[in-house]
Amino acid sequence: MTNLNEQDWQKLKEELEAIEIPKEALHHARTKAVHQHRLHKRRKRRLYSVASVAAILLLLFVTSIRVSPVFAQAMAKIPGFVSIVHMIATYDKGISDIVENNYYEELGIIVKQGDYTLTLQGVVADYSGMTIFYKLESPFDHSKWSITSLEVSQQGIPFGVVDSYMARPGEGNVIEDNVEIRSADDLSYENMTFEFNLHLSDATETETKFSVPFTLTNPIEQPKVYELNQDVVVDGQTIDIKHLKISPLRAEIRLAADEQNTMQLLKFISVRLMDENGEDWAQPRNISGGIHNLSDGEVSLFLQSNYFRQPKKLTLVLERIQAVPKGSDYIEVDFEQKKVLYVPSELDIEVQVPSRNRLEVTYPSGGWQLFSGMVDQEGNDFTRNLIETNLTHFSREEPYITQAFIFNPNNGVNPIRFNINSYPMYLEGKVEIDIPLN
Repeated sequence: MTNLNEQDWQKLKEELEAIEIPKEALHHARTKAVHQHRLHKRRKRRLYSVASVAAILLLLFVTSIRVSPVFAQAMAKIPGFVSIVHMIATYDKGISDIVENNYYEELGIIVKQGDYTLTLQGVVADYSGMTIFYKLESPFDHSKWSITSLEVSQQGIPFGVVDSYMARPGEGNVIEDNVEIRSADDLSYENMTFEFNLHLSDATETETKFSVPFTLTNPIEQPKVYELNQDVVVDGQTIDIKHLKISPLRAEIRLAADEQNTMQLLKFISVRLMDENGEDWAQPRNISGGIHNLSDGEVSLFLQSNYFRQPKKLTLVLERIQAVPKGSDYIEVDFEQKKVLYVPSELDIEVQVPSRNRLEVTYPSGGWQLFSGMVDQEGNDFTRNLIETNLTHFSREEPYITQAFIFNPNNGVNPIRFNINSYPMYLEGKVEIDIPLN
């Protein structure tokens, strides 16, 4: 997993020795590691001592990344560690547990294509999805080329859906990151051979394509499923909590809104699983799909996973639930006539149509995009006509955002409806449900 020469290792060693790690946090980490080591030794005396020492070092490694950004930065210089360090440093406890429990499968596949070298570093796979860690190198600066598409397939058929990817540039000519694959249904691992497909383009619009086969050898852990089917009421609105499914990569809460509700539920801003000690597993910061709204029936909310833990108690907590009155969850405009046809009076939104292809919307800043979908009069998806979107006015000191949308005006039948995805209006109260672990 490493390819540093002796001079680079010496330089890295000197940098690590110069780091000042918070003493109190590290002392706590050492104490915890030693305590776990003693318990481990008493329970399984026949295990080789080197495995126990490795477990302690791994725990110290993970904890040190969390408590010391400087240490994390130094470790990220080791090839193959950048993406893992990033995910641990963002406090994804599920990824930390995966590393500690050796569920990460190293690949180390290197493929060259023209001026580019792609390395598949490793993968974490379960029935909910897959996280693939990769590195891309070229002889010239990464600003002169970009990734245009990413996909995982089996025999040419897409395996799940790419949830998101946003490559973090490395030093000069390197990009090192991970891609998330997800599926609404359990994925099948009857065939353990896959293809990693990556396309990139340079400044001259020359396209380079990678299709790299890889095979998983580690067994795939089965998810833990807890059926709930429990209705809860928050501020007069009923929510059906269907089940909790915990996989190594993520935990999934499946729920639906009652059709008789008077409010359209949008986003669940705070969703947590808490154990008997008060430790919680919240929404992953690196997964864009961690928060959804209930405008289309059942949805899944994704949380950090506690799959490798053995809690005595788990409590689901839902709070800060965004909701607007039903019928007030969209705006409607006619681009042909440059007219605004409908804006909910209950919401503080100002809409303008300055031209046949431009929409400008001013609304309270809430941290999420305002719209989730756009349809024309015939119900066709109008999102594909979006050419550009930008913030024409945004300031942390100002409570409002002005956003402009530019469209291809030649496709779509007016009027056009824009469904509201998020708005800073919240239900009063919260949900707390004890999960039956047995």
